[in-house]
Amino acid sequence: MARTAPSAADASAEPRLGVLLARLEEIRRELDRDDVDLEDQLALYREGCTHVLAAKRILNSVRSEVEILMAETGEAPLRGAEE
Repeated sequence: MARTAPSAADASAEPRLGVLLARLEEIRRELDRDDVDLEDQLALYREGCTHVLAAKRILNSVRSEVEILMAETGEAPLRGAEE
């Protein structure tokens, strides 16, 4: 079964996982600083929550695709990461 690369529209719909994780690390560092006021902390926290949800969507999508591929090849399903 041939797989196609994601289209440009797919790629722009959601950032890549590495980009999300890098931004989350930046947010964590900013929140650790003592000179960030409460309003900015709240904005950073909200942004972080958005990135965490986007990362979860990506990981769930990848997990689903891996499970499909494993089923196609007759491999045992993935275990241990259920929520």
